[in-house]
Amino acid sequence: MTWWPRAGSWLRAHPTLLDGLLALLVMGPAFAGRVNVLPGTPITPTAVSQVLVVVACLALTVRRRWPVPVWLVTLTAGVAVILLQQGPSPALLPLLVALYTVATRWPVARALLAAAGSAGLLLLAQGFATADRWDRPTTYVVATWCVLSAVVGISVRQQRLALAQARERARVAEESREEEAQRRVTEERLRIARELHDVVAHQIAVINVQSGVAEHLLPVNPERAAEALRHVREASSQVLTEMGTLLGVLRGADSDEADREPARGLAELDQLVASLRRTGLQIVFRQEGTPVPLGPLVDVTAYRIVEEALTNAHKHGAGTARLLFAFRPPGLVVEVDNPVEPGLSRAAGSGRGLAGMYERVAAIGGGLRAGPAGRDRFTVRAELPAAGRPAVTGPAVEAVPS
Repeated sequence: MTWWPRAGSWLRAHPTLLDGLLALLVMGPAFAGRVNVLPGTPITPTAVSQVLVVVACLALTVRRRWPVPVWLVTLTAGVAVILLQQGPSPALLPLLVALYTVATRWPVARALLAAAGSAGLLLLAQGFATADRWDRPTTYVVATWCVLSAVVGISVRQQRLALAQARERARVAEESREEEAQRRVTEERLRIARELHDVVAHQIAVINVQSGVAEHLLPVNPERAAEALRHVREASSQVLTEMGTLLGVLRGADSDEADREPARGLAELDQLVASLRRTGLQIVFRQEGTPVPLGPLVDVTAYRIVEEALTNAHKHGAGTARLLFAFRPPGLVVEVDNPVEPGLSRAAGSGRGLAGMYERVAAIGGGLRAGPAGRDRFTVRAELPAAGRPAVTGPAVEAVPS
């Protein structure tokens, strides 16, 4: 039962062969003389009319490449056959096919004009060929068939145009989504570069001041100098933790310039959600539990996880996402869940976004799961400690196999 679609695809890939089969199909009734557009009209093919039928049918094999010349050839053959046989015959079938082809290529007005002109010439030829001229109602059946062929061609053309426009709109929409996703990735890299200043600069300043104090007090007050050195050690440890968090996200950054703005956190979550909603992503937000104070790095990490996960949902998903904030001991659970439509074409990602999230969460001692949830959903779930602490037993992350 699967051979028919393959055969249809193969024939569509070879239009000339398909038109040749159509020509043979039309030629059969024309030679047999058993199919008549005017029931009751006798047909007596002559040698000349048979040659004209062959010419008209063979012309159909190139109807896609030269639709107008084929139409003129079949129209001339049709008029000549009417004059020779003193009435219409199946030799007009190639003309109907040619009119259909022209109507699929021309605007509506030109297609109808071609049909009207063809019908007029055929009626004129029939008037000269028949004794009763315009008296019989069947005289106008030929004109009706010409108009119907053009109408069918016009309908097919309109459907093709509508389909092409729909595909173009889908292509533009997909490009817009890709451009928006790429823009957000670029902005993410720039913002992370700014965080290097905002998150790390304070700790570097503490190290600088406390090391100077320790150097000054070491000869006269060793205890206070030791306390200052402890502050230096804590600050340097915090810097190493934060630098490790930023390492994966900064990988592959193309720009070295960065404005020094405050790092974004959950205080700007509403703005992030609103901006993504404006781009077409439908987000359902839900919060559970009583909010608790979060450490600065945890706050930034939670914001970045939400931003990356929602960006991926917008880029690779089906246009909707669910965002959950659950305040549960010992901290915060962030979950982003989005549907993935089967068969939907998606751009392949580099994987750096997920790698960056893993490194961020591991640096503060949290856990992360990211991967398919069932056959048609993708979930990112991060469990973050409220205060944040470096992971000492290795990354607390788990990637769900895709």
